[in-house]
Amino acid sequence: MRMARDPGGLGRSGGGGGGRQALGHPLRERQAAFNATSRGHWEGFAEHRGRLTGVLCRGAEAGRSRLCVLGAGNANDVDLPGLLGAHGEVHLVDLDARALALGAERQGVAGHPRLFLHGGLDVTATLDVLSGWHPLSRVRPADLEALASWPADRVPTALPGGFDRVASTCVLSQLQETAGHALGPGHGQLEAVESALRAGHLRLMARLATPGGVATLVTEIVSSDTLPDLPGRPAEDLAGLLGRLRRTGNHFRGMHPEQLLAAIRADRSLGATALEASPLPPWRWRLHGRTYLVGGVTFRPR
Repeated sequence: MRMARDPGGLGRSGGGGGGRQALGHPLRERQAAFNATSRGHWEGFAEHRGRLTGVLCRGAEAGRSRLCVLGAGNANDVDLPGLLGAHGEVHLVDLDARALALGAERQGVAGHPRLFLHGGLDVTATLDVLSGWHPLSRVRPADLEALASWPADRVPTALPGGFDRVASTCVLSQLQETAGHALGPGHGQLEAVESALRAGHLRLMARLATPGGVATLVTEIVSSDTLPDLPGRPAEDLAGLLGRLRRTGNHFRGMHPEQLLAAIRADRSLGATALEASPLPPWRWRLHGRTYLVGGVTFRPR
């Protein structure tokens, strides 16, 4: 299995305790630096932005539905006027408040009465825990429990929940990369940490959604670093790649849609959603000289 990709290829924020946090913390400053690297790449996000915005507008109720986007960063990957036209409210969440503000300004919707920016919010609720780790750290069972349970227990208190649509936009891979940065890629407990982070993120999405709402997790699956022919493949071939990538293990660890669906079905707190969980059709995202295959899953929290 492959580790999560080099964050320099994306420059996205991990969005991230339950509560608003100021920068001035090494991991928080690191996430802000990643956002800064992609701030000027608006045009490079165009294809990705169009596909992702289409996913998030599907099934919206104009003037009524409430959308929450976790890890929105610079908002380069969403068309904010389009989302505001489709939904009654749009809430953007990220660790980097400045990135959110600049993103809204770039798209001409700063101060829009139905756009709400929730900056300085750690969607893991555990960034301070992660910041204390190093390659020789022993991760305790209590630490894994915190990663899995604190997001849903703590983050919603800082947000006006009951959202009709909750989206995670390529943030889960950044959360896992942050853990890998802290512990080192060869740490023997890193995979367990990544699984706990994934569980915590899925549970947070479910907690934020209103009963009957839709949760959509979008993530990078693989890059052209290990799939060199990805940029030139016909678009109609992309869905067919997923099975081969899973069989060969050529994908970011824990990010394949089959793994995400399995995680949802295996989690007792999410198991009731299994019959309505499904993968998203994949697409490509070209950025910083790399091409990513992007996909994910949708599910309906109970």
